[in-house]
Amino acid sequence: MYNLTFEVGFFFTQILASEGFTMHSRARFLGLIFVTLILAITACGGPATPSTSGTTAAPVQDRVLKVAMTFLDEPPDPYQAGWLAVPTGLAETLFRLGDDLKPEPWLATGATRVDPTTWEIGLRAGVKFHNGAVMDAAKVKGSLDLALLRRPGTRVLLDVDRVEVKDPSTVLIITNAPNPTLPGLLTNQNTSIADPDTVPTSLEDSAERAAMTGPYKLMSFNADQEMTVEAHADYWQGTPAMDRVEYVAFTQSDTRLIALQSGDVDISVNLSPQGAVVVGNDSSLNVRTAPPSGMLFMFVNHESPAMQDPLVRRAIAIAVDRNAMAEGVADGNAVPAESLFPPGFISCQNNAGYSYDPEAARQLLVEAGYQDENGDGIVEKDGKALELVLQTYPEQPLLPPMLEAFQSMLRDIGVGAKVQIVEWTLASQGGYDLFGYSNGTITTGDPQWALTRQYLTGGDENRGNFSNSRVDELIGQLSAASEPAQRQQVACDALQAGQEEVALIPVMFPNQLYGISDSVVWTSGPHAVQLYFIDHLIGLK
Repeated sequence: MYNLTFEVGFFFTQILASEGFTMHSRARFLGLIFVTLILAITACGGPATPSTSGTTAAPVQDRVLKVAMTFLDEPPDPYQAGWLAVPTGLAETLFRLGDDLKPEPWLATGATRVDPTTWEIGLRAGVKFHNGAVMDAAKVKGSLDLALLRRPGTRVLLDVDRVEVKDPSTVLIITNAPNPTLPGLLTNQNTSIADPDTVPTSLEDSAERAAMTGPYKLMSFNADQEMTVEAHADYWQGTPAMDRVEYVAFTQSDTRLIALQSGDVDISVNLSPQGAVVVGNDSSLNVRTAPPSGMLFMFVNHESPAMQDPLVRRAIAIAVDRNAMAEGVADGNAVPAESLFPPGFISCQNNAGYSYDPEAARQLLVEAGYQDENGDGIVEKDGKALELVLQTYPEQPLLPPMLEAFQSMLRDIGVGAKVQIVEWTLASQGGYDLFGYSNGTITTGDPQWALTRQYLTGGDENRGNFSNSRVDELIGQLSAASEPAQRQQVACDALQAGQEEVALIPVMFPNQLYGISDSVVWTSGPHAVQLYFIDHLIGLK
């Protein structure tokens, strides 16, 4: 019997080692091996069932949800990478955006404006951190202090003078200037609440292992590969539906699609429109769609010699056929973006966007001194051709084809362009003229957040180094504007001022496309804001 079972096992091991087996295929094949070996043992006269009397309970298997992600490139630090810590169920903020994109309490119970610069924030009772410690006002103060200390962009955004403890369930947040929208700004992912006693002392060390409050807690993280989280048994909203969630990083949308089709994952995020069609035609899979909130756009490198002339920037901005991008590149799964915000988010009268006008773009280039002197189709100035470097990254499936389409549109107005696919981090390091990027612009439900991040000198997401004193002044006024009509007018003025200088070039607002197995139970999602993804309810049938 020993020789027979050894030979059977060796035979199947050699097959498993061969190429062409996916993770899912291997799992099923291992089941076949097990059954075959049992049959072999039985055929040799060995016992097929335990010889002892009674029954043995089958081991309970962990409930595991598997998710194919776009990015796992930095640890889920609640202060530096809340964009990862919040949607993966690790971290939570004091406030979040509801389905109507208005701030609502999350770890907080509410907010009261005591005076123009003081907000009183009530805290939810019964919240425990992943280490079992109870969340109270002292812990929240310590966490907010660390959020301000560890990320300069958070300090700029919140403009907080200090945080004080009023009583065990209440904190006071005192701002340097009147801030009527502070609860909305506290939906920012990098203000996630963690037990300050578990955060490293050194600012150079990641806080990924800090005890947070979400339904899941971190087990392991391997950059650009995988992350595993396990259920937080004392989660304040109830026991999570899954024992674990395993995240796997795939930079290419096609790879995420294949992982879903093969059964290696249960959910694939950020599918391409073509991939969504494939999923929709598979009876075992479903497509879930979130409405547009993030924007696909191009950073303008304001330190690039070719981008110094505002006439050139304007010509490039109106050379984009946004309707063609939304209908062609995105297969109708997007709406054109002529400004920083999606339609309906803010109502600005007399606010001119970037309407497609190639003839006007050609005329602007002439006014800037560019002519096609040698007849090669590319304009020159002082003998130098206007040729641009366009860079983007592959993780957002619409960005590479968007830049390729734009390359053709630029050629139509006499501008040469070369497309390069690089790491997304290079957007902060120059070496390009335009950089295709994706960012949320409505995350806090108020225009101040995106204007501060994208337009303000030194803003957290101002990767093209745009700087304009008039824009900075208007954003400063926005922080203090409390009356709704006045606030909207100042926001519109700041938006218009940034557009006149072509701070960046918006292109379109795409739908977020998720592919899911028909075994997934996802009653709460997807949310328009991508931050709100994995909660304690999502699970498997």
